[in-house]
Amino acid sequence: MLLKLLCLIFVVACLAGALQPSGSAQEGPSAQSQDPKSQAANFAGCYKLRLGRWWPWSLGEDAKFATPPTEFELTLRQATEGFAKGQLVVRQSPSGDRPWRISYWMPTETNKAAAIWSDGFSGVSINLTARGDELRGWAHAHFDVWRPPHIARVTARRTACQSAQ
Repeated sequence: MLLKLLCLIFVVACLAGALQPSGSAQEGPSAQSQDPKSQAANFAGCYKLRLGRWWPWSLGEDAKFATPPTEFELTLRQATEGFAKGQLVVRQSPSGDRPWRISYWMPTETNKAAAIWSDGFSGVSINLTARGDELRGWAHAHFDVWRPPHIARVTARRTACQSAQ
């Protein structure tokens, strides 16, 4: 059990480190034109997600552990506890999707963002680029046991937010 917990901490730390904004990658005017709060405000809102096929092959029964919610809201509220503490909250729509223990998001560049969903042992991260009212990019499955990397195309279309229940 302790080994699983340490593996989880390692995976989350690696994902969080890999998705942090990098100041050295792009120091030009476009990278400095917006502060992180303005960048986040550009993405905030509700989305309906379409997930393509996993590549290089299907995840089979494990797909349920790496499938992001079909509807979600990128909020401007920061999490106050747990692994996501200090990160922006992803509110899952009450549409009946699988609930996630950990979910958060962050702007990574002026027109890019990343979101993470995890149950503590497995999950998915998505890297998105803004294109009009859509966000397009890739989903990356992650598990607490070794598996070959799996990716899938994703498209998130902005929708009207449903009232909280």
